[in-house]
Amino acid sequence: MTVIENSEPEYARETMGDTGALFPVHYPAAQHHCLRREDAHIPMFESGIYKNVPLYKFVVREDTGQVVGLHSGKYPEVDGYQMLADMADMMFPASTMSCTLWGAGERVAVTQQLSDSIDLGNGDKIQSHLVWISSLDGSWSTSVYDMQRRFFCQNQLVGRPLIKVRHTKNHDDIFEMKATILKEAAQQALTWQGKALALKQQPVIDSQFFELVNQLMPMEDDMSTRKENSVRTARSSMLYRWEQEKKEWGDGNGWLAWNAIQGAEQHTINAGTSRDKAKSLQKAIEGKTPLANKAMALILTQ
Repeated sequence: MTVIENSEPEYARETMGDTGALFPVHYPAAQHHCLRREDAHIPMFESGIYKNVPLYKFVVREDTGQVVGLHSGKYPEVDGYQMLADMADMMFPASTMSCTLWGAGERVAVTQQLSDSIDLGNGDKIQSHLVWISSLDGSWSTSVYDMQRRFFCQNQLVGRPLIKVRHTKNHDDIFEMKATILKEAAQQALTWQGKALALKQQPVIDSQFFELVNQLMPMEDDMSTRKENSVRTARSSMLYRWEQEKKEWGDGNGWLAWNAIQGAEQHTINAGTSRDKAKSLQKAIEGKTPLANKAMALILTQ
């Protein structure tokens, strides 16, 4: 995968170009192959024509010849990720902060800075962003998410998708989407701010945080060695981040406790390594953060 992060906002087309995401594609019909040992990586799919349309077709990069998708013959064809760059720049020009390209180009995510930061107190700031995602392999719809980025530890708090769009450049649709994004993003930013403030007002002492960890990642008697090691690693990561949060921000509260859980899940448990930002972002986009979701509910009901 390839990741480009900007120190200052710029146009989506520039950042996506630097990441190598603006490659052209074509859609050849899928054919049978006589496999030899050296060609064992070539996938095989049924060939043929039905109503003048191939049964299956590949999505192939014109610059490298790599296959980045396989679809039925009726799947709509798009010009790579050109449309995504055009839409992002038309709606919010010169606001792109990063681009992540997975694999040979099967999936892409572009983040844009949407607003000024919000200070929750004592310099603990969050800032509203948008995340544009799309894919050529069919795994992701072209969607736009609201994301709050916490400056401390760089946690990425991804909400539900604001919109999902078809691959189209229809002018009226773009302006309609822009109005929807602005309205939804503003509402979700306020919702996140309210949640953050509510969590911050909830005192949490060490014993309460330890109990929260036990509820989220219990040590069970009949666990396998591999499972036990995984649970111990997760618990250690949560406790370490709890101490880091208190060291940075003072007395414990629900906001620090939730971020300790969310940070451990995003940067260690989901990512496998704290340096794997792309994998943790992928998990956040796909909503695979059950520990953070459960922790939020448990803290607010204490």
